[in-house]
Amino acid sequence: MIRQRFALPKYEWSCMVYYAVDTYYTEEILDNMHSIGCDGDMLRTAYENISSGNLNTGVTYSNFGTRETVMVIALTSSPKEFAKSWRHECGHMATHICQAFGIDPYGEEIQYIGDDIIEKTWEYAKTLLCECDCCKNKVKHLIR
Repeated sequence: MIRQRFALPKYEWSCMVYYAVDTYYTEEILDNMHSIGCDGDMLRTAYENISSGNLNTGVTYSNFGTRETVMVIALTSSPKEFAKSWRHECGHMATHICQAFGIDPYGEEIQYIGDDIIEKTWEYAKTLLCECDCCKNKVKHLIR
């Protein structure tokens, strides 16, 4: 598993991202989600998702009041599936920020928020997007 913490200063928003997650890290991730306010049905849904061991899945929880997000991207079956999961979870985070600030989800600002999230996560994601042997070896090293 790969961990990344980043912030979006414009929104005073922080995020913890977990990439290439398998079931071993379920407790750590759920503890982090709970620490930012995730509980009840959402915490149960996150537990079921992460502990299932299913590939190509993810979950994103945000606390609008504290402006914090936990984003989880499971192990994926291919770089293409990683791209889909990454885009999907980044989209949830952008939507959550829009909801918290009353930003029109059909306007330009949500797209710029998404761009900011991609910018912040790119250094970690780019290796998981590549199919070359060098990147595959880097990923194997990072997730051990």
